[in-house]
Amino acid sequence: MEKKWYQSSYYRTLLDMHIEDWDASFLSEFDPDYYVEQVKKAQIDAVMIYVQAHTGLCYWPTKSGVMHRSFLGHEDRIRRVFDLCHAAQLPTILYYSVIFNNAEYDRHPNWRMRDPNGDGSRAHGSRYGLCCPNNPDYRTFLKEQIREMHEYFDFEGIFYDMSFWPEVCYCPSCRKRYREEFGGEMPTIADWNDPTWNRFVRRREEWMGEFASFLTAEIKRLRPEVSVEHQYSTSVKFWRFGQNDNIAAASDYIGTDLYGGPRQQSLACKAWYHLSRNQPFQYMTSRCYPELAEHTTMKTQDQLEQHVAMTYFHHGAALMIDAIDPSGTVNPAVYELLGRVYDSVKCYRPYLACGKPAADVALYYDLEGKMDVEANGLSVLDPHSDEGHAGGGTMPHFSAILQASAILANHHIPYEVLNNTIASEIERFRAVLVLDDPFVPEQTQQLLERYAENGGSVLLSGHSAPQLVEKLFGVRQLGYTRSTVTYLSPTDTCEYTKPYFTDKYPLVMFEPAMQLEGGRAEDVLAYLTLPYTLPPKKIDICPTEFHGEDRSDSAAESYPFSSIHSNPPGKWTKMPALLARRVGKGLVMYMAMDIERAERYQHEEVFAAMVSALLPQPATFRTDLPFHMELIPFQSDEENKLLLGMVYTGKDFKIPQLPPFTLSIRLDRVPKRVRACRSGKTLPFTWEAPYASVSVPGLHIHEMLEIER
Repeated sequence: MEKKWYQSSYYRTLLDMHIEDWDASFLSEFDPDYYVEQVKKAQIDAVMIYVQAHTGLCYWPTKSGVMHRSFLGHEDRIRRVFDLCHAAQLPTILYYSVIFNNAEYDRHPNWRMRDPNGDGSRAHGSRYGLCCPNNPDYRTFLKEQIREMHEYFDFEGIFYDMSFWPEVCYCPSCRKRYREEFGGEMPTIADWNDPTWNRFVRRREEWMGEFASFLTAEIKRLRPEVSVEHQYSTSVKFWRFGQNDNIAAASDYIGTDLYGGPRQQSLACKAWYHLSRNQPFQYMTSRCYPELAEHTTMKTQDQLEQHVAMTYFHHGAALMIDAIDPSGTVNPAVYELLGRVYDSVKCYRPYLACGKPAADVALYYDLEGKMDVEANGLSVLDPHSDEGHAGGGTMPHFSAILQASAILANHHIPYEVLNNTIASEIERFRAVLVLDDPFVPEQTQQLLERYAENGGSVLLSGHSAPQLVEKLFGVRQLGYTRSTVTYLSPTDTCEYTKPYFTDKYPLVMFEPAMQLEGGRAEDVLAYLTLPYTLPPKKIDICPTEFHGEDRSDSAAESYPFSSIHSNPPGKWTKMPALLARRVGKGLVMYMAMDIERAERYQHEEVFAAMVSALLPQPATFRTDLPFHMELIPFQSDEENKLLLGMVYTGKDFKIPQLPPFTLSIRLDRVPKRVRACRSGKTLPFTWEAPYASVSVPGLHIHEMLEIER
């Protein structure tokens, strides 16, 4: 089978061109020849090129849409970019914005998304005009735009940006479609206990998936060989955006941009590796710091190397986003910097299609669990609908796995991120963590039970799988505490909390906990403890800083207190908070609170100790590496080698040089050779079965070891 262009492209770029045309100078100085020379200077191997933007303005002589005024008389200016790239043997990806389209929003009011009050997205000052994907006339327009682009440009791939629901749309087209499919009116109040509301949320995901598939099918009909990717960043955002595996299914590979730093990137890369239909997936981020909103602020070379190395060590393709000046010029310093970044990471290119991820632990990411099921009764227009009881936006489940991933990486425990569509792959792992997931499917619960019986270890927490928790531990979930401050009081037999917490001085969480009833005393490692009184919504030393709903009520239960600044433990209950027991050959645990979300040193140590106890064999890696260094292993059985990426994950502008360290790797036999890919040097090691202890002479930001077996 012929190799696709993206299978050998790992260093790509995009020039962000969301520029208006009310000023005649906007984009007037854009020079295709100069831009492509900069791209070549940066050693880029594929170029994504704007042909239209969120403004809705097109960069070709369109008949169906509106052309940017600066290209009148220079109609072929953007097409020349494509031609110059092809002359330099650079594959091109066409950029086209869907849903976000100001020009068509203005020209066709009936295409607009509408909130429950009938207002369009720009009615209250937003810059972004949103067109509804359920509107049949808008879809007809898109078909015509795709036909025009196909006829005018020569390209190898297309990126449909913004394939998600930016808001909950109640336009006439959505209302009509809902009535035809279900009858009645679309719900406007979020209630996760209401089957009608849950059905509506699922149907919005199906609608968005169908829309993405429509766009994919339309370009494939005209040009079958072209690759298609859709914006997938909101796969790690909450339910409103309507993305689960639907967008991945409509894409040849996943491509998206995120700006949450190296920890978020690490988790996303692992999730997208398993969601992408083909490899490599693509991770996009900007050269601006911290994101495109700061047009002239640059990331340092260290930060950009960190981004690219993190992507490469997950065997993904890195795409660096530059932002054009309104006049149409680009800063040559950007491309000089990108060239230096590539010089630093190009040594890894020969390894990026070698092997498969090799991790001890699987984090289970439920793509349909991105909500807070405790946040009910809120209108879709309520700004508080974006908040969650656990401090993780509306996604306690995602915030739990994000923080868990950081703890695992800090403790050098390799992990992968499995999603609910491939839950059957849990058999590959030594332990599976299912954290605060409100909608674990019954089939997955059965897989987890069978997995444990066969020797696997499982950690469940929070809302996860109440039926399975009751079956495994004999406890019933009674719902969350009213108290927003809760404590986990360990028993004398709980080893994981030592030396940090005791029954008298328990582990504190600033969020509610699941209340449990029943269970066996021998399974309980910790009990739930509560403060003396219900905490107020807010503690503020300065009363003048209270505003409206934040003011304490002297008649409320929360007014009496024990300690004026805090809510110390005061009510020791007999409700289990941490349980563990053997099931068949495996070990299962359940936490009534997600201690990994606390972002506290002691909590992280307790959580890491629990995960280590779940692993039935000694740790894969032992090292004196610092916290902020993640290990990312890929195993190639065909070549009998282990590739081990090491990347610094701290949020530093200038990343320090790390001193020499020792890394012990558990292997099934003594290795033939250990080589540092960056320097090409063979590294000394000692063998004391089952560990090879390698002497690493320090590193700066990133390194990959090739261990030949």
